[in-house]
Amino acid sequence: MERSSCGGDRRFRPVIRQFEIKDLPELMEIDREVGGGYSPELFMTFHEYHPQTMLVAEIDGKVVGVAIGFKPTPFEGRVFWLAVRQAYQGHGIGRSLLSAILRIFSRLGALSATLEVRIGNRRAQKLYASMGFVVDNVIPTYYSDGEAALIMRKVL
Repeated sequence: MERSSCGGDRRFRPVIRQFEIKDLPELMEIDREVGGGYSPELFMTFHEYHPQTMLVAEIDGKVVGVAIGFKPTPFEGRVFWLAVRQAYQGHGIGRSLLSAILRIFSRLGALSATLEVRIGNRRAQKLYASMGFVVDNVIPTYYSDGEAALIMRKVL
């Protein structure tokens, strides 16, 4: 994958690139910061089986965001996780990561993309809606804490 950067404030212009094993410690830091609760083994499994759709956003050599996806069917991309360090949120980094993974899904033949988001995460819902995702379903008590999830879909 070629490296790319997004526009906007120069201080928040990340390079979007594929995950590399050396990024794992920073990925675990992001996971702890945003309360993901994922294991290093899960990330390494994604890296092994879905390397094209495991992206990081890097600023000045520091990983500040991540997007992980896969294709559960030949024509669908699934965004598994999108996270940005709190200090870097609100500067377009999540949008850049999501745009990049959607472009990859399209190149891989996907016709649509899905993701789930906590029903209480209005900020993420607003981002996804602004990028063309619409609510497709609601799953009550989806998360381990009992919160419901919105399943959102976008035609690519």
